[in-house]
Amino acid sequence: MKILIICSNPVSSLFGKKIPFEGTESVFAKEIPAAGLTGFDCLIDLEFEEYPERISHYRSTSIPVLIGSVVHTLKELQAEQFSIARFNHWPLFISRNCIEFSSQQQQLFQDLFNQWQVPFYETADVPGFVSARTVSMIVNEAFMANQENVSTISEINTAMKLGTNYPLGPFEWCNKLGEERIIQLLQKLAEQDNRYQPAESLLSYKANH
Repeated sequence: MKILIICSNPVSSLFGKKIPFEGTESVFAKEIPAAGLTGFDCLIDLEFEEYPERISHYRSTSIPVLIGSVVHTLKELQAEQFSIARFNHWPLFISRNCIEFSSQQQQLFQDLFNQWQVPFYETADVPGFVSARTVSMIVNEAFMANQENVSTISEINTAMKLGTNYPLGPFEWCNKLGEERIIQLLQKLAEQDNRYQPAESLLSYKANH
């Protein structure tokens, strides 16, 4: 199997597995090759969220396509009926020995992940999947608590790690994942549910960070 991986810089691992996956060949490119996708058996776009217009190319190919898209859903991209899956490509999550994905072509991608020996977790086609949405809400609540002088950033981080056994505190998550990603997702979710509105201190953190 020959896999095209689109990203600015080559990566050494994905989903807890070294690249190339066993029995595969990997080719890295910064964008879709001028010659198109002929000769490739699968495509992984790690930067789709920044270039969603690429979906027009992916809707016209028959090979399995994996797009890193936490915010944009397949329904929104009008890609539900194609051999396309979206997955959680955010920092830290993409390094887990598991891929969190959504697709209407479940069996196609389940077979693909089994071939790569990558455990998978399928979710509904909603912004944020499960992990990114949950962590972003935790981060937002932490910023609200801080702006209301409930506690300091350091104390909140420590309390969440010791009290809930989280690997990182909310503000540490924010720094690792990037506040712009979190804000973009929260704003998307807030279109349907006002409780996801980003805290003012999170928005100002973006401006000052």
